Amino acid sequence: MKIKIYEGNKIGGCITEVSADKTKIIFDYGLNLDDTPQINIKGLTFDKPEYSAVFISHYHGDHIGNIAKVLPKIPIYIEETTCKLFKIMNDFGKGKVDFEKLNITTFRFKEEIVIGNLKVIPYIVDHSAYNSCMFLVTDGREKALYTGDYRDNGKKGKLLLPTIKEIGKVDYLITEGTTVNSDTHSIKKESELEKEFIEVFKKYKQVFIMMSTANIDRIPVVFKAAMKTNHVFIQDLYMAHITNAIGEKIPNPDFTGVYVYKPVRYIRSKNGEFKAKYVDNSFNNKNDASRLFVPFVMNIRQGMKNDLKILKKKNALNNACMIYSMWGGYKGKKEMIEFKNGVKEMGIEWLEKDIHATGHATKETIEKVIKLSGVKKENVYLIHTNAVNSIKKTYTNIKGSEYNEKIR
Repeated sequence: MKIKIYEGNKIGGCITEVSADKTKIIFDYGLNLDDTPQINIKGLTFDKPEYSAVFISHYHGDHIGNIAKVLPKIPIYIEETTCKLFKIMNDFGKGKVDFEKLNITTFRFKEEIVIGNLKVIPYIVDHSAYNSCMFLVTDGREKALYTGDYRDNGKKGKLLLPTIKEIGKVDYLITEGTTVNSDTHSIKKESELEKEFIEVFKKYKQVFIMMSTANIDRIPVVFKAAMKTNHVFIQDLYMAHITNAIGEKIPNPDFTGVYVYKPVRYIRSKNGEFKAKYVDNSFNNKNDASRLFVPFVMNIRQGMKNDLKILKKKNALNNACMIYSMWGGYKGKKEMIEFKNGVKEMGIEWLEKDIHATGHATKETIEKVIKLSGVKKENVYLIHTNAVNSIKKTYTNIKGSEYNEKIR
């Protein structure tokens, strides 16, 4: 097998190619998180199709955000629930993906998928995106494991090492390395955040949380903290549709203590088709405005700035704070800085201490995966990281020079 990494020496824009003979597969085709141009690949996005398939590990934009560019004849494989959730995200976002023009096939975990000379088996992995995947790829002679993004500090974290043991020895390992340059000894477990949320909820009547709408592990933690401090949990319309689509034990509009807020932005700016699908008759029994005048916890996004202004005018905010609960990399962006300044001008206290647990593996966890996989050090590809050039200083088991040659 042959492996090619596209721009693995940064976080975002994930693209990995695995090939054997005439079969070529792309794993993840994501957006760049910086301002660099998006990659176009001959045979994948233009000219005659040269690739046999594209596999997507999860619904974060830096892994799936460019699939609209994939040539229509090339099949795109997405886990079934991930596909359902991404369609909701696409509708609530800018709607750049026309699913009718793409050749999408859904799969289930541990389902063997034969693509030409290669066989792909997806495994569930813990990450801050629901039902994230890692993929085992084999041509019958060699095996490669593409991890996607993963961790062991979330709800499904205990599955990681048993899964690596189940997969067994591999010849190549393509692993994320987001936190390699960080001090990872103090990284928190997702469940540990509940106490921190409770401490804040006790002090404020209205609590807004800047969090990923689809960070499914975070939602139960916030809900439990809200219930223990006598706050109702208000999900905006977007989060309500996400949690409703998953159901199960995830706090959703069917839960006692969960209510739904319909942002004015969607009602005013979206077209009739969107309103019929997501606004009209959606969760009307939980859309109770009186809940805005009792202690509440509510998820918030940058696009809801005008909704905060409306709540301010309604005198619904008199002891309010904002918690930042996302990847810190967004905080330096112009839009986030403007949002933060606007929040402060409204008299909402922006808490300086973030309450967040990373969605990515620590250095120690990555080393455990390398050891269990039985792979030779020279066949480990560290991607999704800006630490490649300083690997010798930050990573105990890998030589930086080997990775500089492999990162393209």
